[in-house]
Amino acid sequence: MLLRALFFTAVILTGVAIKAQAPVIHYFQAESAFTASEFKHAIEEVMNIDPTATLARSDDMTILSVTSTSGLIESAYRSAIGQAGVTLRAGMAVLPATVVDPNTQPIYVVTDDAAQDLARYQASVDQWNLAHPEQPLDRTPLHMNGK
Repeated sequence: MLLRALFFTAVILTGVAIKAQAPVIHYFQAESAFTASEFKHAIEEVMNIDPTATLARSDDMTILSVTSTSGLIESAYRSAIGQAGVTLRAGMAVLPATVVDPNTQPIYVVTDDAAQDLARYQASVDQWNLAHPEQPLDRTPLHMNGK
């Protein structure tokens, strides 16, 4: 009976440890497109407060995502990104599913589902290309085309 109790305790502790190591993703929307230099500084600032974090951006340089297992709260990352000179909107980023405005080029947004991200982006590009045959876009996102 004692072995059973120890076994179940070990299983529960293992589950808690695995859950604690699961990555958390925070999305932030910039007030305006940021520069490559500001993005580089944002990476440095985020790494200073959380060495386990990775920072990604949307192709149009308006959405940032921070992925980490450290458990820091969203405001810590927001502050670090602000130190890099990127002005963020209040609240979390609203991830576009499709092109809402046909005059706005689609952007690739990174979430935790790469297949869905690509499908969403390609559907948006298809809508854009139908509305703008004179300015067709490649269905392959910039970060995937190797250029």
